[in-house]
Amino acid sequence: YQLLWWGHALAAFGLIAFLPFTSLNHILASSLNVAIANPVVDGRLSTPFNLVELMESQDLDVKVGVKTISDLTWKQRLGLDACTNCGRCEEECPATAAGTPLSPRKVVQNLDAELNRSYPHKNRSNPQDLLGSIVTPEEVWACTFCGACIEACPVLINPVDYIIDLRRTLVAEGKIDRKKTTLMSNLASTYNPYGLPIGDRDSLVKELQLQELNQNSDVDYVYWIGCAGYYDPRARDVVRSFVKILNRAGVRFAVLGKEERCNGDPARRIGEEGRFQELAIQNIERLKQHGVFKVITHCPHCFNTLRNEYENLGLRLEVIHHTVLIHRLIQEGRIKLSKEVKEKVTLHDACYIGRFNGVFEEPRETLVSIDGIELREMKRNREKSFCCGGGGDNYWYYVPQEERISVIRAKEAGQTEADTLAVECPYCLQMFRDGVKLAGYEQMKVKDIAEIVAQAMD
Repeated sequence: YQLLWWGHALAAFGLIAFLPFTSLNHILASSLNVAIANPVVDGRLSTPFNLVELMESQDLDVKVGVKTISDLTWKQRLGLDACTNCGRCEEECPATAAGTPLSPRKVVQNLDAELNRSYPHKNRSNPQDLLGSIVTPEEVWACTFCGACIEACPVLINPVDYIIDLRRTLVAEGKIDRKKTTLMSNLASTYNPYGLPIGDRDSLVKELQLQELNQNSDVDYVYWIGCAGYYDPRARDVVRSFVKILNRAGVRFAVLGKEERCNGDPARRIGEEGRFQELAIQNIERLKQHGVFKVITHCPHCFNTLRNEYENLGLRLEVIHHTVLIHRLIQEGRIKLSKEVKEKVTLHDACYIGRFNGVFEEPRETLVSIDGIELREMKRNREKSFCCGGGGDNYWYYVPQEERISVIRAKEAGQTEADTLAVECPYCLQMFRDGVKLAGYEQMKVKDIAEIVAQAMD
């Protein structure tokens, strides 16, 4: 009996001790990863340094990105070991569905293989570069940063965390093409990704007779119009509709006009952290100078950056997306939807307002409150929504695809037989303008929710 008892005990404890050195080590690693990982999928990227602190210390020699496996943090290494290779992230990834080289599963698995290869001390003195044979630049640039892989992962691995660090390495080494270089130059010289003059903002301010904050500080909100709202002709239509709604509801608001800079989202997501923080610091100084703590924006990327990422740089803002404010104004009776809009409408949940920030019901309740609208849901909706393809800065450069992500999503919208595809993001608006045509649904209109509401107010 004692021989059997001790034999069983030694076998059991020996298995436990040996487990981390087998292919089943993810059993332990996944449990640990779930315990320490953020259970909420949010749009925050890591902040590798604080530019203000670096400037104060005069020590600007800072390393960003990951070049070899030894550059990964212990949490990132734990995430690699936690992967069960289930493939759920790959199933949900829009870049994979579009036929790009990117598979979040393969990225994590390949990095994990390199981690295991480099584990013995004898291999750590000669680590292999991650970018090349382990993860290719084509994979890195194909990511839309939509977060679908994070949402799908049962053990809370964040593949985007590895991809952004690999992008930072490529940018730091100057391994970016002309379009990405032009984007960075535009942000540095004109403070917007379009490269258009700052003074062009005045035309929209004058057309809509908008109050600028330096002229009137006695307001409830600052309307952060964003670069697309100022410079993109189609997005300007959204601004016109939203301003009409605000004026009709009697909302006291002002804009920053020429004082507004790009929030920095394009720079951060392409991997240029320094440029992002430079833009953010300028905006934060202006907002603090004017005493601004409540901001409205119709762009989910502006929303996410101002609300979630400026906090790490010293400014906490109450940021309201225009779909939420419109819903609130309707509920309070400050907007009267007197006109029937007889249309079948399907709603596309934008990644950076939906999956990352949990705004799902307000836009739906707004649409169904309009007389005549029949809301038809796409198969993938809410937190399971499918990206438009413009995230992760893919809007600003070309990613070879077998079938465009926007076309895949437009086909899903077309299957609902809706007359109108409702969006809540200026970049989704542009992506689907071409997407519906290429998908064969030329008759389907693409409108922002603000435009539909303004139509119902007439």
